[in-house]
Amino acid sequence: MSKKFDTQKAPKAFRTISEVAGELDIQPYVIRFWESQFKQIKPMRGKGGRRYYRPRDIDFLRGVKALLHGENFTIKKVKETITRRGKEFIVARPNKETDHYFGVDKRKIQINFSHTGNKIIYINSPASEAKKIKINSLIVSLSKLREQMVARKNI
Repeated sequence: MSKKFDTQKAPKAFRTISEVAGELDIQPYVIRFWESQFKQIKPMRGKGGRRYYRPRDIDFLRGVKALLHGENFTIKKVKETITRRGKEFIVARPNKETDHYFGVDKRKIQINFSHTGNKIIYINSPASEAKKIKINSLIVSLSKLREQMVARKNI
């Protein structure tokens, strides 16, 4: 299957399993398997048992795909993540398509912590200059605050 459907449906319209599979570029049987593994996926059923997915269900499936295929998580690890961080964390998972659409760049930042040593984290940096300036000023402010806290003797 794995083909994108160019439907004229409204953005909030329900989608069939074929449409969802085409949009996410996966096979329908994968979606049915994920339904059996993740209780959070509950499509509505029409007459004859046909599945209809809400936009929220599709966002959750997109997040699951990002973790399983993009981050190479196991199903068990995704279940643990849902338990620890909640369904909203999965729904909010960024993916390459949305990052590209919104012009987001990955940026590597190295932070020195006194108790754990150096840590490297990756953040998504928005492409607009105004947002970059705002984020950079926030980083500078946090660095100054950290220096003030380290300068105190009781820390």
